[in-house]
Amino acid sequence: MGNKRLPIALLVLCSWALPGMAAERIYCAASDAVVSASLETGFSKKDEQQLIHFRGIAGVRDNDVPPEFRRFELNSDMLRQHWTDGHDLRFSMQAFSPPKSPVYRVTMSIMTSRETDKYPRYEGTYHLAVQHLVPGSRVEGDILLDHEAPIFCAIKG
Repeated sequence: MGNKRLPIALLVLCSWALPGMAAERIYCAASDAVVSASLETGFSKKDEQQLIHFRGIAGVRDNDVPPEFRRFELNSDMLRQHWTDGHDLRFSMQAFSPPKSPVYRVTMSIMTSRETDKYPRYEGTYHLAVQHLVPGSRVEGDILLDHEAPIFCAIKG
């Protein structure tokens, strides 16, 4: 009988000692005549600056951009900066296509805020730009799309 209690006691003690990876999920979405985008992020509940995951999908409906931007994934490799506190939620992303010998650069920034740190919804704008790069450059080129529109983000807890 005593042998059965020891493993159960150890399991209980280990569950208290191991830190949980509880996350606060935040879902962002925007859809207008030019762009459709959705994004899911997860921040640690213990440290709201610690990003646990970042993923999404976007699509550009403008015919001036190449077909590869009609639908493309957003992922943590694209993330250049993120910021969150009780009031603001911001992201800055950048990607190149194709990745090894870039011809295009896409940038997206999201800037939102909420009324109070208890309000479950952020509102703001996103800015998306697609650029055809000058050969050999990662920054210079012609702007194919420069678009800004409203976006909202909701906490899913």
